[in-house]
Amino acid sequence: MQKLRLSNQVDSQRIRQLWKEILEKPEKASGYKQVARLLCQDDKHRQAARVLRIGLKNLPDDRGLLENLARTLQQGGFSRSASRIWLKITRQHPDSYLAFEKLERHYVRAGQPRKAVNMYRRVGEDSPLKEKSLERIVFVCKEAMDVPGTLRALKKLVRRYGVNFRRCRDLGRFHFKADNFREAARWLEKCFTMGEGDPELRLTLALSYARQKKFSQAEKHIRRILRDKPGSFAALITLCELKIDEGNLDRAGKVLEEIESRYPKNSRAQLARGEILLGEGNVNEAEECIRSGIRKTPYYYRWELERGYRLLHRARLQRGDKKEAGFYLLLADALHPAADAYQAFIKLAEAKIKSHELATASEVVKILNRMFPSNSRVLIARAEIELLKGYPLRAIELLNNNLEKTPVKFVRDKIRGYRVLARAYKNLGDWKGAWQSSRQARAIETTIFPEEKS
Repeated sequence: MQKLRLSNQVDSQRIRQLWKEILEKPEKASGYKQVARLLCQDDKHRQAARVLRIGLKNLPDDRGLLENLARTLQQGGFSRSASRIWLKITRQHPDSYLAFEKLERHYVRAGQPRKAVNMYRRVGEDSPLKEKSLERIVFVCKEAMDVPGTLRALKKLVRRYGVNFRRCRDLGRFHFKADNFREAARWLEKCFTMGEGDPELRLTLALSYARQKKFSQAEKHIRRILRDKPGSFAALITLCELKIDEGNLDRAGKVLEEIESRYPKNSRAQLARGEILLGEGNVNEAEECIRSGIRKTPYYYRWELERGYRLLHRARLQRGDKKEAGFYLLLADALHPAADAYQAFIKLAEAKIKSHELATASEVVKILNRMFPSNSRVLIARAEIELLKGYPLRAIELLNNNLEKTPVKFVRDKIRGYRVLARAYKNLGDWKGAWQSSRQARAIETTIFPEEKS
């Protein structure tokens, strides 16, 4: 039995007594746990962890001691060590859902949802946690905006464990996100046979039919929403857009008048007004409406922005401006598979920087900078463009003024930023600055992601 050394602050009579009992009965796990709990109450998490490790040397297979050790390390801020213990528990005790849950949370917070998914995929087919593991894969993939991954897990879940309302709903929604509109409609119709779906779900069903050009079926569901809630903006604007897509601009205009009277200067309504004007040949006024609608649209309304940029593409083509029209089509195509405008445009900007298409990259970054002026990743893209254009001093100024403000959760961006900064210093011939920036990037990477460097 190892000797426990306690500091004066925590060397209490109670701990002394418990440690005496442990020495007498080292096979009793409760003693170690009690000592560790008292030490944790005094914020002595490192010492508490040492007590639990001593216990595990005497009782190596004790699940409770392992779980207590993982919790203690987590409470003490040693999250990586804690995650290694939780991983050990999942391997030694594969029925411990608590360990899987804690590891999932660690991976997701570290920006590594794929590790959480792979962890759950390793759960055995005969495990009592198999159904739960598939449900957690669905949840993690949904949170990570991984549409194909969500659909794969949902299909396996339904094949193995059957259908319920929630699974039907999610299959409908994610088939819609994947542009599988026929399958989306099939699953969403099934939802309404299993229970009373909400208006938002019915609207998605209507849109699933509209995307298949089944306008009468789409309108039937929109009318059902309007019957229950006559002033529903979502239903009215969808009906308006449905009529535009049908080519019935007169009817679309009448619906839009009702919308504008109820919801003046709404961004989506302005896009619809622009589309109607475009269809009527009034390109100047149409473009003004479309641009106004885009400016007012929040970045997370991805579908609305995509529609707006496709309309701008049409408007510029009608004016004979193929170059600008092509740029707006590029933005619309980037938005289509993305979760939101930020994800779409930052990936597009970085791809254009990588291929040295700096004119296009600069235009995309201008849009990003208006939308997210303090974003670290946007800032790094701006600096990299300046560097590639031959202005390393501008890149250095941008990064030195802002890089340290990068939030901890975006540490990968910070590492990349220091590497761009090192390149900028190198271009200036400042080898000391380049070396210091490279060292900073390596130091952060080694501290945060040690397993990736081993």
